[in-house]
Amino acid sequence: MNNAASRTALATAFLLALSGFASACTGVEDNAPEISETYVDETGQFHAVGADGWLSFGLGDQLVYFVCLVDNENDYLIAHNGSANDADYELYSRFEWFVEGDQLYFCNQVTDAGSQADASDFVALPAADKANPTLSGCGVDNQAWSALRVVEP
Repeated sequence: MNNAASRTALATAFLLALSGFASACTGVEDNAPEISETYVDETGQFHAVGADGWLSFGLGDQLVYFVCLVDNENDYLIAHNGSANDADYELYSRFEWFVEGDQLYFCNQVTDAGSQADASDFVALPAADKANPTLSGCGVDNQAWSALRVVEP
């Protein structure tokens, strides 16, 4: 088994295990993100996305986010940050995504909301700017969006 296949298998097993943990989310839907898959970004960080969680791993810290709400029509999800995450633990995040051409981009637009409702508030915390994703538009620092590509087994 090659390295990519090992990481994909590990990510799949981890996401399956997430379904057994209690979540601080309210009104959790059984709705998988349309982008459920294992990816690698341009920095070499892996991202496993599924109905129960978003796992980021591979370059040091492992970050876990428990999915609370998925909106596939508007391309975002709300997640509860894992208690072992090195920053913003036990808070809420909003992940946004879109496809331009053949490229999938994602932005962790909100990382530190105090509640699921706060993370979902697009008036107080506006959507990321998709105008120039390779250069800017994501997060409070207006950084580039992350480009994802599927990890092939």
